[in-house]
Amino acid sequence: MVLVIVSIMAAMALPDISAFSSGKTLNQQADRIESLFHRARCLAMEHGYPWRVEFDPGERTWICYGDADGDSLLDPAEQRIGPERLEGKISFGCTAHRGPNDTSIPVDGISFANNRVSFSPMGCCNSGSLYLKAEDRSVALRVMPASGVVRIWGYRGEWRVVK
Repeated sequence: MVLVIVSIMAAMALPDISAFSSGKTLNQQADRIESLFHRARCLAMEHGYPWRVEFDPGERTWICYGDADGDSLLDPAEQRIGPERLEGKISFGCTAHRGPNDTSIPVDGISFANNRVSFSPMGCCNSGSLYLKAEDRSVALRVMPASGVVRIWGYRGEWRVVK
């Protein structure tokens, strides 16, 4: 009898454990990308040429590279970080219909021009947002163009600033 009760309680807890796990993975992915943005900004200021982070939503990947010749293309001789891939069931996109502050959300979840963030040697970049989603929640990473500062918003029924 005790075994039956414990089994029932465990079965009821499994959906909560799954949601917790996907939320944790989503937050880890957002933190990884935020760290990459900071690193790309620092490398651009250190090296004196642009560093770019390009996203491929269809493949669920991104790559970061130093564009030493300034042609906006990843050349074989240029330094790179990645490519990296989203983990588990995380994908680009959003579970909400509108973004933080009632902004529109691109279909592919990336509002940066050409799905690319470009950091200049001055530390500034193009503005935009990147949306990641899990089963029932999303995060939005917004980069402030003048400073390169990243703000992270979390969505689970409503948007809240996380960082």
